[in-house]
Amino acid sequence: MTEPAETANHSHAVISADVAKELLGIVQAVAGVVSVYPAQPLWQSIAGAAVAAITGEALPLIGVTVSPDGVAVKARIGVGTVRPAPEVAREAAAAVRQHLHPASAAVEILVVRIGP
Repeated sequence: MTEPAETANHSHAVISADVAKELLGIVQAVAGVVSVYPAQPLWQSIAGAAVAAITGEALPLIGVTVSPDGVAVKARIGVGTVRPAPEVAREAAAAVRQHLHPASAAVEILVVRIGP
């Protein structure tokens, strides 16, 4: 028996939300990460901002997209000044990949702020 497309998409959304919560902790645990910002900047997601305003739910801090090809993860972070930003971003991406292993994962970590 096959599952309707709506249900399949909904289950991916639930999986994505659960994985996003796990990955938030993984990213925050990386030495040098001082903040995590919504994966999609507010100005790029007017519809998302409207839904968040109506429902009271915050925009997700970690973006996760699940597809048959694997998982795509996007995070926007702020880093301190103790460690080089590229090093922190690489370590965060490696931690995400390790957490998702053995699933195939494309990880995008963007440093959007440097400083305390």
